[in-house]
Amino acid sequence: MGNKLELGNAWKLIDELADEATKEKFELDDILYDISMKIFEFRIKNNLTQKQLAEKLGITQSMVSKLESGQYNPTVEQLWKISKKLGWNFKIIFGEEDDKPQIWDTVHFEESQDSDTNQRIEKELAVGA
Repeated sequence: MGNKLELGNAWKLIDELADEATKEKFELDDILYDISMKIFEFRIKNNLTQKQLAEKLGITQSMVSKLESGQYNPTVEQLWKISKKLGWNFKIIFGEEDDKPQIWDTVHFEESQDSDTNQRIEKELAVGA
């Protein structure tokens, strides 16, 4: 009972044992997980069903399910469209690891918008969808 085995850091273990292809797969999975959680958290925070969110985004309910589960790897264009329809700021950080990254930034929507502003934005986005 006195013998305790302490588990080490799982990421350190992966870095030590995995080949480059496996490490890249984990890195991509982390990105897809972050995307899926952001979409899921938005839906829950706004008391939306997957079907309601799908209607807002102009996609199918099954696509929302795939996005939320991380089973789908969306394109940059799809992510940009989703961010616009949800009023999110969308940034891509791209560059050499040892260089200062270049950031592409979209227009940032104020979170304190009133409902009239939100309706106007939604109407404009619906026209462009």
